[in-house]
Amino acid sequence: MAPSNALRSEREKKIKALLTFADSLSTRLTSSPFDATLATDLQAQITSLPLLASTALNAKRNELDKVGTELWNTSTRLKREESQEGSGKQVLCLLRAFAFLLLESAAAGLKRKGATGADGRDEGAVVRLMKVALKSSRVCLEAGMVDVCAKVMERAATLELELVGEKETETDPESDEASRKLRVEYMVLRSALAWRQGRMDIAEHMFSKAELSGHQLDPATAESLSDLLYEIGKDQLKHGRYEAAVKWLERAHEVLGDHELERLSADAGELRLSIMQSLVQSLMKLNDIPEDSDARQRAWQLVNLMDIDYGEKMIVSLLKLELLSSGDTIDCDQYYGVLLRMIRSVVLTETNLKTIMHHVYKLKSQSNTTACKILDDLIRIRLFGADNQDWVEKATITRTWITTKDPNAEDMFEGLRDIFDEVSRHTKTTFSAPATHAAQTLIWKQIESTYSQNEYQSSEAWCALAVHDLFDKAGESNKAKIARKMILCALARQDWEAAGDAFAQMSEFGKAEAMTRYIMYKVSLRSGDAELATQCLDIVCQQSTKDATLLYACVLDAQQTGDKRQAVVALQKVLAKYDYGAPAGVDLPALLRCTVRLLSPLLVENGKINQDVAEELSKVFEGAAAKATTSKRRPINPALEHFTPVEFEWFSKISYNLALKHCTEIHPEYLTRILGACMKFILLVRDQKISEKEDEQQMTLRLLFCDFLSACAYVVLARAEDNLQASAQRYLSVRYHTNNFMKELSDYLEKADISDNVREDLISKHFQLIKFSLEASLKLSDWDSMDALFDKCFIYHDPKHYATLADLVLTIHSHMLKRKLPATYLDRILRVLQVIIDKAWRNDSSGNPAPNGSIRKLARWIRCLFQLAMGFDEKLALNCLTQAIAIAEKRKGTAERFPSLELEWLVATAWNHTVDLYCMNEDEKCGTWADLAMELAGAAEDGGALQNTLIGNRSGMQWEKADK
Repeated sequence: MAPSNALRSEREKKIKALLTFADSLSTRLTSSPFDATLATDLQAQITSLPLLASTALNAKRNELDKVGTELWNTSTRLKREESQEGSGKQVLCLLRAFAFLLLESAAAGLKRKGATGADGRDEGAVVRLMKVALKSSRVCLEAGMVDVCAKVMERAATLELELVGEKETETDPESDEASRKLRVEYMVLRSALAWRQGRMDIAEHMFSKAELSGHQLDPATAESLSDLLYEIGKDQLKHGRYEAAVKWLERAHEVLGDHELERLSADAGELRLSIMQSLVQSLMKLNDIPEDSDARQRAWQLVNLMDIDYGEKMIVSLLKLELLSSGDTIDCDQYYGVLLRMIRSVVLTETNLKTIMHHVYKLKSQSNTTACKILDDLIRIRLFGADNQDWVEKATITRTWITTKDPNAEDMFEGLRDIFDEVSRHTKTTFSAPATHAAQTLIWKQIESTYSQNEYQSSEAWCALAVHDLFDKAGESNKAKIARKMILCALARQDWEAAGDAFAQMSEFGKAEAMTRYIMYKVSLRSGDAELATQCLDIVCQQSTKDATLLYACVLDAQQTGDKRQAVVALQKVLAKYDYGAPAGVDLPALLRCTVRLLSPLLVENGKINQDVAEELSKVFEGAAAKATTSKRRPINPALEHFTPVEFEWFSKISYNLALKHCTEIHPEYLTRILGACMKFILLVRDQKISEKEDEQQMTLRLLFCDFLSACAYVVLARAEDNLQASAQRYLSVRYHTNNFMKELSDYLEKADISDNVREDLISKHFQLIKFSLEASLKLSDWDSMDALFDKCFIYHDPKHYATLADLVLTIHSHMLKRKLPATYLDRILRVLQVIIDKAWRNDSSGNPAPNGSIRKLARWIRCLFQLAMGFDEKLALNCLTQAIAIAEKRKGTAERFPSLELEWLVATAWNHTVDLYCMNEDEKCGTWADLAMELAGAAEDGGALQNTLIGNRSGMQWEKADK
């Protein structure tokens, strides 16, 4: 087949397929909802259109024109029948574009009128196609189908050129005007398309070619174009391009303004109002416009024009308010006038009321007085007749809020009270519970503010307002709270009669509350009403089941007023009811200090300690220490937060001085409890790390003394305890405090700058506690712990304590023997005694001052050790003899010589052991022992008598015979 024929056949097939698809649309468009693939199929067909001019196309021209016309009419009918949304609206837009492109394809083979060789396309056909193109473009543009709109506008551009050509040849004025209007509409649509494409430069260029000035568009076209221009301007306003927004909105206003509203559609009025509203907003948004700028004047002109035509509409008033508030300052009188007009004319709905309230808030930012005035007008003029209690409550609460927030609230008090009275007269019921709570919360803040500023009469007036008849649903607790504040105001003014009247007017519920009775207790103390004071104190005591705060506060208040009798009575009730507990209170440290101060003078009666008071004081100090520790770790209420470092130091000093002063008289049980609390406070003070180095050392010294006294007291308790288990617990406490003392002492002696006397005293206490701890280990049968304790014995050199330590070692050894402990324990004990002997002799031989009788003690310890080592540790026994020889020789001829009896006993015992070894044929050992015995005898100051005796005895031994 020839190429031309093949091409023609291909074109015919394409046209046939196009017509087949177009014919199928009638059936597919009848389904509801539309076929899901319909939009996709239409999009695909539109992409291939319009068809190029050809013989095949010319043959189907009439058929294409017919089908295109039918589809266009179908789309128009469907649009009228129902409002399509989503995919349905998209299908109708595509259908119109498809119909137009079919009509354009049908006319593709025609030339303009006057052309030769074929039927020409006259101006009427071009105008027809142009109208269809513009309608299709507008629909696609409104639906956001920019690509489809651009394709249709591309074909419309060709038609526009034909219209220009026709205009040049035609002379009919009517035809010329029709073409010009179509070109104007085309240019505006091109501008709108460029806007949608983000090309505002092209939009501006196309609009400049529209040549709108000097020509009158028909009303429908003008309204349609004005709507497009409005959309462009509104979009510019939305994106903050205010100058561009003004320009396009002015154009929209001008296009629509050329026509009387009567000749436009029913929606034209709303369109004009929307254009003017957006235009005013754009003018107000222009950057940095002065008060007298053209933009502001233009905005006011438009608003005044809107006021003439649409004065009854709320939007006009809102624009006025917005314009008034856009300046540097707001003219409150003008703002009030506009708002008042809106209140009088607007239909009251929930939304409109919220709008009015919004502008009341804006007015408040400039003038609280004017804002209150407009709220009063709103309530009186509209809300009383609206029969809506919720609205009245909201407006009244807002009125209360504005009044209480004003710095000069006192000047506005009368007005608020008047509006309360009017609302009470004109409404059927009192305020709801939520509204009552809101209003009273606001008023309460004002009450507290005036009370804190000592404006007690003013505070009382606000209290009276808070219990207005409107607030009958306040609840008994809230009413009692306000009444108590009135009593406090009267108390501050020392008006006892007013306080009594306020109390008398309270309900029985309010009178029975503990807080009410506490406040009246304060009043009765100051007014001298003892009967009322007793009555109130009894009720406070009954009400205080878990929390003793108020009861302690009564004690403190009685003390502050100087009424000692009442203070003692209140304290007795506290002690009797709460067993000396220390619960959290309003000002717990102060209350505890008060308790200590009241109890301390009662501790000594007739020169003797009152042990009951001592017990009470110990409980108070323990409670205070517990609360103070809790406050440091995790404060859980305001009272605990009152424990400051100053409080810690106060309690530590008072408890320390009291324990130190009466340590020998107070029962050890109470002494340990007071000291325990004291140590907690000392640690709290020290942990604050705010004191000077000297103060910190003083705290450590106190801590050392507390541990020492506690250990001593627990030893006394342990020794006196008949119950073995209880005694064991006491001894555990002894060891606990001993360990604490040793830990603190090591750092203290290393860092502290102290005198020799203090150092010596602390070392002495160290040895004393070591002995107590060894006693505790003995009683607890904790033999393994003794090694560490014995090591600590020799950390500090102090020979004065070796005697008691040696005695304790011997006692422990005897207990070990009775318990038949393994030899390792006995060996360790003997080694300790050896260390004591070594250190005592080293101190003596160095020339240091030694206590009287030190040589006698040393000799006795050597004898004891020698005696214990005999048969157990021969090496240790021989070492004892060697040490005795050295000491005896060193002291020979001095006043402090080795005791002769001790020396003779050692010599005799050693020689007897020598004889035993001789009998057992232990010649080598026998010789060693004989030599040491003779050497020791030589140290005796008896002219050699003892040594000669031993020499004679030794000569009688037959060593050689024994060897055989």
